[in-house]
This record gives sequence, C-alpha cells and structure tokens, in this order.
Amino acid sequence: MRITLRFPFIIMAIVCVLLFIVGPIAIGVTVLLLAPPEIGIPVALGAVAFSAFLAWAMSSSYHWIEVQDDVIRGRKLLTRRIVERRLDDIVRILPLHSKLMGDLENAVLDILLKTSNRGYALQFRDGLKIGLVRGDMAGLNDFLLVLHDRLGERWESLTV
Repeated sequence: MRITLRFPFIIMAIVCVLLFIVGPIAIGVTVLLLAPPEIGIPVALGAVAFSAFLAWAMSSSYHWIEVQDDVIRGRKLLTRRIVERRLDDIVRILPLHSKLMGDLENAVLDILLKTSNRGYALQFRDGLKIGLVRGDMAGLNDFLLVLHDRLGERWESLTV
C-alpha cells in the first residue's frame, strides 16, 4: 500500500525550491560579484544561510510512503533518498494538530478536509519522524487501515 504526495503539492514544492532556495543563492552570488565586499559578503552569506535553513525545513517532506510486509519506506521529496524502517521500530503514533492556526482557520480546514484529523506523525526508535498529512497525501485513509492492520494490537498502545 502506497500513499503519494498530491500533484499540486509537488508543483508547489518545485516552485518553492526555485523561489526560496535557488533564487536567494543566485541573488547572493550576483551581489557578491557586483557589490563591494563589505556588502557582497554579508548578503551572500545571508542568502546561503536562508537557503540552507529552508532546504533543511523541506527535507522532512516525502514524495511517497509505502507499507510492504513489516517495512515502511518512503522517498524524500527534496533529496530523493529512500528511507526504510521496520514497523517494529515505531514507538509512537501521534495525531497532527494545527496549533499555529486560530479557531476559525481550523474550523475552515475541518470543513474542507471533512475531518478534524489532520493525519499522524510516526515516531521511530532512532528519532526519525514521518508525517502522514491528510491534506497532502492521496490515499491516506486506506494507508492508515493497512498500517493499523499490520501493527495489530500494537496500534492501541502506540497511539496513547
């Protein structure tokens, strides 16, 4: 069973990479080459730091996640690296909440998603977290049923 990132989110990720990672680096290099060093060096360093921070923030996104037998694996969206863990290594399954949004925004999102459950965060023994976000991933409900089935009785103890 596999869930995938919805196509609009893939397009949005490509645009964000170009605008917020590649763009600032290009601007920093241009300023470094054209401006005096006392201006060019700080601007270039700031642009690289900004891009590095955003790349780090985007590095937790997955293009797809699948469960096969007793293994869960996913392909990272930005690096294209495959991440693989055993289901036995899951230590917690936490529901996702939008604490940064207000009551009105959460209510609108609940109506749009037709549920207040935004998804789950899977936490593994080694500290890895995989977010299963309802709005971002296609097929999440079926995926959660398969995951629940594979974890069996452990599901209840992991979601407490």
